Amino acid sequence: MKPLFGSISQTIGKTIARNSPKYSKIVEPFGDKGTFALFVEKKPANSHVVNVVDPVLFNAFLFAQSYSGSDFSALKKMDWVGSQEAFDAAMSISDTETGVQGFYRFIYLKKFGMKMLGADQPTFDIFSTGVDVKNSLFSLPMMKALLKKVTFTNDDPLSMIPSDGFMILVPPPDQIDTVKSRLKGLSGSFFFAGKAADGDAVISDAEALPDLNVHAQKVASIMMNTYSFITNYDSRLEPIDPEVLKSGMNM
Repeated sequence: MKPLFGSISQTIGKTIARNSPKYSKIVEPFGDKGTFALFVEKKPANSHVVNVVDPVLFNAFLFAQSYSGSDFSALKKMDWVGSQEAFDAAMSISDTETGVQGFYRFIYLKKFGMKMLGADQPTFDIFSTGVDVKNSLFSLPMMKALLKKVTFTNDDPLSMIPSDGFMILVPPPDQIDTVKSRLKGLSGSFFFAGKAADGDAVISDAEALPDLNVHAQKVASIMMNTYSFITNYDSRLEPIDPEVLKSGMNM
């Protein structure tokens, strides 16, 4: 089942799920990138903390976690067909609104909006005219069940490193280097995932962090991207040996 919103690349999510250490607590300082809690593949934890910096996304997660039956009925009665008129109506709802109205605005704009590079506000995607997405709401009960034991916070993500649990570190591009510079000093288990410029950049990570396990993986989104995965525990992933790679290139 596909989560209604908030999922990171399924490739990354499944990789984390299949290559995680033993844990009793999960901490995600960068929950804005999507939450591991939404993957059916996850191993249950006694405690799961997800930090979401964006206030709109934070409120959306809180709603998905605790909505009532009447809230769900009210959502189903709303307009879920793509049109300029409905899009404008959703845009007129304040982005600070919570509850049913705030959640409707968030999901409708996510489903039918598009944002040009550098734009502050989304605009209606004309190619979604007439598309009905009401059925996607039926994944909301699944989300509520999966989020039952999750604690959501709204803090500075860097202040949560280190944490006393298995840390899933998937920082945004502007914080990748900052988080990477802290990895050497972390004693608790972590899985770091950061987009890399190319394979050479991943090899550089392996050279700079010889005491950690550095892995490379291609991840598909709109286009293929190279990711540097870094852990401080053994997993099924094959660590990069920069010396072997370099000797192979020199042959």
